[in-house]
Amino acid sequence: MVEELKKLLTAGFSKNDLNQIICQSSKIASGVLRKRYENDFNSFSNQGLPLQDLAIDSIVPLFVKDKSGELPLRKALLSWDKEIIDEASAYYFLSKIIGNRVEQEIAKKLKEADPFFGKILRSINHLVETNRIKKTNWFGVVYIVENEEKEITQKPVEPEFIESLPAQLFIGSNEKIIANLFTYTKTDTDFFPAIPLNALIRKIKQVNGSFLQQKTSETKEEFFEEELNVERVVNESLIVVNDRLEKFYQGKGKLNENETSIFKNVLIEISNDLKDGGISRGLFDYVKPHMLDLNKEDFYKHYQQTLDYLLRLLKKEIANRLKDSND
Repeated sequence: MVEELKKLLTAGFSKNDLNQIICQSSKIASGVLRKRYENDFNSFSNQGLPLQDLAIDSIVPLFVKDKSGELPLRKALLSWDKEIIDEASAYYFLSKIIGNRVEQEIAKKLKEADPFFGKILRSINHLVETNRIKKTNWFGVVYIVENEEKEITQKPVEPEFIESLPAQLFIGSNEKIIANLFTYTKTDTDFFPAIPLNALIRKIKQVNGSFLQQKTSETKEEFFEEELNVERVVNESLIVVNDRLEKFYQGKGKLNENETSIFKNVLIEISNDLKDGGISRGLFDYVKPHMLDLNKEDFYKHYQQTLDYLLRLLKKEIANRLKDSND
């Protein structure tokens, strides 16, 4: 791989050289996904996103020419401040760049799959935008650090470490939670005070029954936090979806009364899972307990497309209400 990267650096690479790099990059991306995001695989696979597809989606932007006609991977290589002299250093370079891409792709997919994840992420991004904290990268994982820190200089906590921390550290505003975690890592651990972003968001969502958002005051000079009623957001979204279900699908004879009732119950179960951490199984597995004689072939023939649309509508309605709460 070192020879292919050297050719890429001098722009003297062939199509075969690039294919070799793409193949190796895909393997690295798959490895990162298996190691860091095992807990998210069920959610992604239930949405028809197998690991290999996620790996490919992660690395594609590195190999698509930008507006200047340059490959982003080559740009990253040109700005790399360490010499690539052997296979180990070549692998290190690719692992850093691809790990970062995987992290970005996973964040994007999590936002699409879970509107509540996106809500918390926007709140934390607001803290970054207002210079309360900073984002940085450590071996492909996005971390947040205190504003005075220029970069991570020693090993920070692993994402899995966040899952094991006491729940009381994650109660309160996002800014308070982050401050608590910085203090905890400095006083109770030997790790560098940095917090893995995606793991933090998942833990906040897991612990808190309600989510916090940043809102501006009328003067736009001060910021305050307001508790968000998740039950209300979900219930209002379900009303919209059920209205569509009744008027269009049942009203036009696409579903009978019993099927409509089953779909309403299924959507309630899905919405509860969305609140508690994300969709936990495939759509067929949500419907099967309500239709014991249903097989997968009939589900995909008669129901999958409709339920998939209603789920996407539910997520959209939830996301819109969460977004409106920021305005």
